Amino acid sequence: MNIDDCFLLGKITKPHGYKGDVILYIDADEPDLYKELDCIWLEIGGRLVPHFLDATKAHNALQKLIVHLDGVNDEAAAKALGGTNVFLPIKYLPELDENEFYLHEVQGWRVADAKNEETIGTINKVLDYAIYPILEVHSDGREVLIPLPAEIEIRVDRTKQQLFVTIPDGLLDVYLGTSERSDEEDFFPWDGKESEDGEDLDK
Repeated sequence: MNIDDCFLLGKITKPHGYKGDVILYIDADEPDLYKELDCIWLEIGGRLVPHFLDATKAHNALQKLIVHLDGVNDEAAAKALGGTNVFLPIKYLPELDENEFYLHEVQGWRVADAKNEETIGTINKVLDYAIYPILEVHSDGREVLIPLPAEIEIRVDRTKQQLFVTIPDGLLDVYLGTSERSDEEDFFPWDGKESEDGEDLDK
């Protein structure tokens, strides 16, 4: 299994009891979708190794499962898996609507300004910061960082592999125009709210 064909589901955190059970933490918005798994792939030595699940039990935490992996039959073997990343093939991901996308799927897509549909550039990667994701876009040899707070309008065209994003006023001028801002001011977090003088930044 190639890691590029998979997504990170979560990780094995620690043993549960002394008979080989482990805690599987599921890093997903809808963890219930993954409660009936019969196989997971563990990242071991830089490779994805399939492990079959002999048993799965609910945990009192929503995003955790108690699982027993085939061949892991004691506490020592379970403890050795602690901290191991867990992957699944991309086909296990639920389908999204036209206003949502998975971070991994848009690398290499084009991004355009939703106001005028003019192409800005190509997405090099998505920076997954705690506050909100940020698109790293290459535009005519320049790097543009586009913040994606929850309030921002996004339209997804999977057929054309393109995102249409509402761009905060002045952001593109900072990167591509003749702005007099210093390098330290080139990037600023934006939360989609009004500025101090009352200007609505997402219009």
